[in-house]
Amino acid sequence: MQKSKYFKGKELVSPEVYKIYGEEAIKFIAKDILIFLDLLREDLGVPILVNRPSVGITQRGLRTTIDSIVKDKVKNNKLYLSAHVLGRGVDFEVPSMDMKKVYERIINNPRRYSMITRIEDPNVTLAKGYIHVDNMETGKNGIYGSN
Repeated sequence: MQKSKYFKGKELVSPEVYKIYGEEAIKFIAKDILIFLDLLREDLGVPILVNRPSVGITQRGLRTTIDSIVKDKVKNNKLYLSAHVLGRGVDFEVPSMDMKKVYERIINNPRRYSMITRIEDPNVTLAKGYIHVDNMETGKNGIYGSN
């Protein structure tokens, strides 16, 4: 099982998953995502936050069919093919840094961060205070900015 140097399972999966699997839940997060998070954390030299249960943020990593974001899509008969449900995507913030600079660091270093393939449009995510990355297939080389 892949481990993370800086992140615990609780930080990367929804509370429902953690209740059942505890720290073993980290096994549901793609190896490339764990590598990316650890590498970025080392490069920045400051903490990166995914889930923050103390403020009600609990679905930035792995999401399941019983988590509200997914449940709401299903209830409204909407197709939901997010990298989050496969453990291949995360949303994160770096409270001590300008998030636009973090975004630029990632997008301008595609070789360094080659384990991710997509980063969401900053006009969408940065306005909400986070960055989304994943390793879903894009058919393109490097990190593809998507929306």
